Amino acid sequence: MVSAGFWPAVGGAERQALELSRELRARGAGVIVLTRRVAGAASREEIHGVPVRRLRVFGTGALDSLSFLFGALGWLLKHAGDYDAIHAHLAGSPALAAALAGRWLGKPVLVKLGGGRGIGELAVSSRTGLGRLKLRLLAFLGPRFLAVVPDLAVEAREHLGGASIEVLPNGVDTERFKPVSPQEKRELRARLGWTGTVFLYTGRLSWEKRLPWFSRIWSEAAKDRDAILILVGAGPEAIPPAPRVLVLPSVDDAAELAAAADAFVLPSVSEGLSNSLLEAMASGLPVIASAVGGTAETVEDGKTGLLFGKDDDKKAAEQIRRIINDEELRVRLGTGARREVERRYSIARVAERLLELYSGQP
Repeated sequence: MVSAGFWPAVGGAERQALELSRELRARGAGVIVLTRRVAGAASREEIHGVPVRRLRVFGTGALDSLSFLFGALGWLLKHAGDYDAIHAHLAGSPALAAALAGRWLGKPVLVKLGGGRGIGELAVSSRTGLGRLKLRLLAFLGPRFLAVVPDLAVEAREHLGGASIEVLPNGVDTERFKPVSPQEKRELRARLGWTGTVFLYTGRLSWEKRLPWFSRIWSEAAKDRDAILILVGAGPEAIPPAPRVLVLPSVDDAAELAAAADAFVLPSVSEGLSNSLLEAMASGLPVIASAVGGTAETVEDGKTGLLFGKDDDKKAAEQIRRIINDEELRVRLGTGARREVERRYSIARVAERLLELYSGQP
């Protein structure tokens, strides 16, 4: 695995790299993660049993990216006998290092693309000369690109031409994230101090998630009702105070929070395939979300969750009230969400396909 960031860095790519590494090792595959050195971290360590090699980088911005690119490329060439395939997360400097090494060594290379349409790494790269050059180099070097949802695969073809692109979703640990009994839920909520109908968001606090917008609508829709909105995460977005809205710091493992909640919210302006969304669905939570990108492809309105237009205040408020007022609906949607995750998004299923790709199978 080659990733610009890794645990304890928090983000979709970092979390998925860790979960996949753990699952692959559990299946007997040898995995080494190559990533940046972070302050206070050793150059060699193990995280949840996964060997991690952290490379020193220099400067900021382009200098940081270039130093990691050449450092990763040097490591991959020097240790060529230690691995059979290279899996890069995100199409940045790690992907270029992986693609170059794979081309020279004749090893399979996978590059997992990230972000949502119009705001992800493909769109950002396409807006600058260096970014467009990077995309052309990647397309020329010919790794196998992985898109988590069909919408991202379409966007990738717009930027990468005839490159090989496969749709392979993120995976979730369905043993760790699972529904709990009513008694277990009551005990969790008592320990957490939660009461009423609990709406939960976990993830990055950033502008594209539109949490201030949703919090405002939620506060009005849930007025005079026994309900609470809990936002768990870290990031640059400040959430204005609102009645019955609680902002908590990010946690290493959100399994207990998801098990204790009643519904999950994801009001993003754009999405690829949110790890938090899959964790919530695996936990048996109904989803209230904006119908964008991978979310609209993952959540079936009326079957696994309730959707609204990304700028539709009225519909968002209506869906909030439906969840608060109808416990039977919550149970039915949550059951459907869990069933859908088991069918399509288990980490075991994703790891099985990755092992095929690592061995060079089409």
